[in-house]
Amino acid sequence: MQTTGLFSSSSPQQANVGGGSSLIGTLGAALVLVFGVVLLTGLSLDRTQTAMVRFLAEKGVALVTALESGVRSGTRSRTGIRLQYLVEELADRPDVRFIAVTMPDGTILAHSNPARVGEVLNTRGGRELGAETIAALRPSETPSWAIIDMEGSRAFVVFKTFHPKIKGEGRQDEPTVGPLPYVFLGLDLAPLEVAQAQNRERAVLLGAGVLLAGMLALLGLHAVERVRSSRRGQRVAEALAEELAVALPDGLVVFDAKGRITRMNKAALTLLGMEAPAKGKAFLGRKPAEVLPSALAELAAKLLQEPVLPDTEIILRHGEEQQYISVRGGHVNEGYEGRLGSLMFLRDLTEVRRLEAEVRRREKLAAVGNLAAGVAHELRNPLSSIKGYATYFGGRFPEGSADREAAQVMVKEVERLNRAIGDLIGLSRPTDIRPRMTGMRRLIGDTLRLIGQDAANHKVAIRFDAPEVLPDVAIDPDRMRQVILNLCLNGLEAMPDGGELFLSLHPEPDALRLEIRDTGVGIAPDALPHIFDPYFTTKGQGTGLGLATVHKIMEAHGGSISVTSEPGQGAVFRLLLPLGGEGGKVHGHE
Repeated sequence: MQTTGLFSSSSPQQANVGGGSSLIGTLGAALVLVFGVVLLTGLSLDRTQTAMVRFLAEKGVALVTALESGVRSGTRSRTGIRLQYLVEELADRPDVRFIAVTMPDGTILAHSNPARVGEVLNTRGGRELGAETIAALRPSETPSWAIIDMEGSRAFVVFKTFHPKIKGEGRQDEPTVGPLPYVFLGLDLAPLEVAQAQNRERAVLLGAGVLLAGMLALLGLHAVERVRSSRRGQRVAEALAEELAVALPDGLVVFDAKGRITRMNKAALTLLGMEAPAKGKAFLGRKPAEVLPSALAELAAKLLQEPVLPDTEIILRHGEEQQYISVRGGHVNEGYEGRLGSLMFLRDLTEVRRLEAEVRRREKLAAVGNLAAGVAHELRNPLSSIKGYATYFGGRFPEGSADREAAQVMVKEVERLNRAIGDLIGLSRPTDIRPRMTGMRRLIGDTLRLIGQDAANHKVAIRFDAPEVLPDVAIDPDRMRQVILNLCLNGLEAMPDGGELFLSLHPEPDALRLEIRDTGVGIAPDALPHIFDPYFTTKGQGTGLGLATVHKIMEAHGGSISVTSEPGQGAVFRLLLPLGGEGGKVHGHE
C-alpha cells in the first residue's frame, strides 16, 4: 500500500508479528520517546539560554558603542566631563549594574558611581573586578563578555578596549597616544536567571506531558488487536505528519525511497508558486524533475544519493522577480527497514538578502558622507582661488584670443568640479522633504509633458495607464517629479533607436505602485546589484548620482524602489509609495 504521509505503511507480514515482538517494539518505542523528549528538552533549554546570552551580549555591546559614539562627538577639552556624564546617563537603567572606564592598571577614569573616579577598580570589598580578573580577561578591540561574581550575585560583564576617537579643537580625530583604556559594563543577571528557571520548569512540564501522552498512546496501541493497531498507528502517524507539515513555517517536500514526491506542505506550495493539487493527482507519486524547478530538482536528485543535503542556497525566478531559497534535507531511516524516504526543507531568504543589500548600500552612503565632509572644505577653497585667478588673467587678454578662451575653459571646469562636490555633499546629507497630499496621476501627467519633445526626438512612444480614481498620497511633489523625470530620461537614453516607455500606476492595500518600463538595451546582470550605488553608471557620461539620489528620495518618503532587467529586453523600475507612511510628516527626514 502506497503512503502519502511522512511514515511508511505497515505490510501484512508486519501486522501479523507475534505478541512478543509487539511488546519489544512498544518498549523500544518508549525508550526512543523518552530519549527524544529528553534530547529535545535539553536542546530547547540550550537554545533558549544561548539566545538570552546573545541578547545580553548584544545589548552590552550596543551600550558600549553608544558610549564611544557619545564621547566621539565631543572635543578633547571636555572629554572627562562628557565621559563621566555619559557613563552616569547610560548606567541609569534598571538592568545596568555598573559602567567603568579604566586604565590597564585598573585606575578608574569614569564610573557610574562618581565617587569611585580616581580609585582602583575593586578596592572596596570585591564589588567589581580585581586587577587579577582584569588581567585574566585581557580586553581587546573585539567586544567580549564574562559572568562575574559580585556582592553575592552574578553579573554579565561586557568589556573591550575603549575607542572614542576624540576630536581636537580643529574637529579632526586625534591619534591615540599611550595604552588604550578599558571599558567594563555589568548587566544584571537576575532577569536572565529567573527566565531560565521558568523555561526549565515549562520545558520539564511540557516534556513530562509529551512523555506521558506518548506512553499512554503506546500502551493503548499495544492493547489493541495487532492488525487494527497497525492500521490505527498508520492513521495517527499520518495525522501527526499532517499537523507537523501544516505548522511548519518552512516549506516541506517529502520523497519516498525511490525519490518520488509523496507530500508538499502549504508553505512549500506557496514558496514555489504552485496550487494545491487534488488528492492523488498532480505531483503525488511523480519525479521531482516533472514538478519542481530545475535547480530544486537537481538538489532532490542529489538527496536521493546522499544521506544529508547540506544547507544550499538557490535562486528561483517567478516572472521578473528573483527568489532566494535555502534548501537542506536528509534521509528518514527506520532501523533494519533502511531508508523510508527523504525530507527536504525550504526557507525563503529573499527578504534577508534584500535587507543585507540595503545595509551594504547604507554603509557605502555613510562612507561617501564621511569622504564628502572631509574633502569638500579642502577642495572648495583652492577651487575658489583658481577660479578667481583664471577670471583675472582672462580679463587681461584680448576678447576672442586663444588665451582668453583657455582662461574661460578653466573657469567652466572649476565650476563643474564645484558642482560635483555639491552633488556629493547633497547625497551624503538627509533628504529634506515637504510632503503634502498630492494626486500622483496628475503629477505624472505633468512630468510626461516635460519630456514630450525629448521622447519625440528619440522616436519613443510614451504610454501611461492608471485608474481614473486613485487615493492621494503625502509626498513632496518637487522631489517626486525629480524621481519620475530621472527614471524617464534614463529610459529615453536607453532607447537610442526608438521604442516604448510605459508607465502604470495602480493601488495596493497600503501603497501606490508605479512601474516605469522601457524597451531599451537593458542592464547587465553584474550591474544590477550596484545600480543605486553612488558614482556607478553604465553610460559614457554623467556623474552616476542620479539613481542614488532617486533611491534616497524614495527612502525619505518611506517608500521603496527596485529594478529588474534582461539585457536587450529593457528595464522595469518599480516604486512603492505608502498611503499613510512616513511621507505624511511635514519636513520629514530620511
